[in-house]
Amino acid sequence: MRVRLLVQTQEFQSLPASKDRPASTSRNLVCVDMSQPADTRMTESISYRPKDEEIPKHWDKAIDVNLRRIAYSKSGNASIIGEIVETTPAK
Repeated sequence: MRVRLLVQTQEFQSLPASKDRPASTSRNLVCVDMSQPADTRMTESISYRPKDEEIPKHWDKAIDVNLRRIAYSKSGNASIIGEIVETTPAK
């Protein structure tokens, strides 16, 4: 499934080391679904975790993502798992 998303903000989280894993950082692009037709859009914000080289390229852009699945965190936030296939300037 292919979805069109508008990147709104970027989340950055630094996770401390624990006894069984090293410290890490997490970056997510927080997006709004812009797919057509409008009445089929998701109404909540969606996070997309890009690869490190993708982050500066996709700020304030509309991105098309080949969606493999939607994962939900323990707090209920949606996150997209897939690949970015196209980027266009936001309108």
